[in-house]
Amino acid sequence: MRAVVIGAGGGVGRQVVTAATAAGHEVVAAARDVPDYLPVGARAVTVDVRDGAAVAAVVRGADAVAWCVGVSARSGPDVARQGMAHLVAAAEPGLRVVSVSGAGADLPGDTKGVGARLVSALTHRLAADLVTDKEGEHAVLAASDLAWTQVRPPRLVDAAPAGGWQLGERAPGLRAAPLPRADVAAAVLDLLTTTAWVRRAPFLLAGPAASAAAGSGDRA
Repeated sequence: MRAVVIGAGGGVGRQVVTAATAAGHEVVAAARDVPDYLPVGARAVTVDVRDGAAVAAVVRGADAVAWCVGVSARSGPDVARQGMAHLVAAAEPGLRVVSVSGAGADLPGDTKGVGARLVSALTHRLAADLVTDKEGEHAVLAASDLAWTQVRPPRLVDAAPAGGWQLGERAPGLRAAPLPRADVAAAVLDLLTTTAWVRRAPFLLAGPAASAAAGSGDRA
């Protein structure tokens, strides 16, 4: 598989590049600043996702894209939604896209209990522009014809992988265990090679060792 990791300079993106390379895939690590950590076999490309031509060039010929674009005060407003619009416009038939968002985002059809609604309310209050941008990113995906999946983990940590994760429809509450970024990367890589959870945005939680196909869909 030729996999392009966009946002390869961030915590999750780095882990996806490492995992995909170790699995024997052809990996392109795309980021605004060229990553300096690359494992042997991965190729770095400088890409600003606000540049439609640059996005089109980096995804040309790809089988799958891991969209690990983080949003922050430094990244500026609307970067995720705008970048995803460029990806959708450039996508070739059959492209598999897996993006990483967050459990605090509110999307149509969500199942959220009291604790999860409180998490969302706090997220929107403390980081309104950022979470709104990720919700906009989802809207672009949902309006497209792509085979996409958007995973929504809770709080992320830089810790040794627990080796287990699960996908589900019900949002985590306040007591949800933080998820190591390496486990998020494992889930993203698994989804990139399956038809599981296509055109859905499941929550990603800590749990027993699993594969995305075990929850929904088939391996490609």
